[in-house]
Amino acid sequence: MKRFLCSKCKNVIEVPYGVPKPDICPYCNADGIFIHRIDTGGRGLGRGRGRRCGLRFLEKLKP
Repeated sequence: MKRFLCSKCKNVIEVPYGVPKPDICPYCNADGIFIHRIDTGGRGLGRGRGRRCGLRFLEKLKP
């Protein structure tokens, strides 16, 4: 589950993976600009683990 925090009412909103961020808060009807993700994600490779951080790239750096 993805977790979002509404900065207006301070409630936590949980939605399953694959479902986009809510457009409005289900508790206070605030716009989506007040809703921010609070968990680290859990899917994908994470920050800094893109194409250039593989073993092949590191082997090319060795003299």
